[in-house]
Formats: sequence, structure tokens, C-alpha cells
Amino acid sequence: MTQFRLHPVERAFEMAKTGVFRSRSEIARAMEKDGYTMADVNQLEGTSLTRQLNGLCREAQSRLPSAAA
Repeated sequence: MTQFRLHPVERAFEMAKTGVFRSRSEIARAMEKDGYTMADVNQLEGTSLTRQLNGLCREAQSRLPSAAA
């Protein structure tokens, strides 16, 4: 049975919005651990895409409740 997997770029944007990751490089490492190939992860390269993913990561993390209370 074939398992459906999101396109690598779509998955990266989904992961960036969780607030779990701080950067595109953290997302790329997590995707490799999840079974995405190097060819998949290499699709996340590029200045514009890196800027977008890093921005989403920062935005998502800023929405998380502060742990230092």
C-alpha cells in the first residue's frame, strides 16, 4: 500500500508554522529523519525560500506561550 506524502516544500511550510523549529536547516534535518530524501530536502535551498521559512518559524515561535514564567 502506497502512503501519501506531502510535497517537500509544502511539508516544510507546514512544519515552519508549528513553532517547533527555529530555522529552515532544523526543518531540513527533521525531514531527513522523517524519511525525505536528500533530493527532497535540497528543494528547500534558495534565498527566497529560506527567508520565507525562517520568517514563518520566527512568527510561529513568537506565538508560543513563554516558558519562562
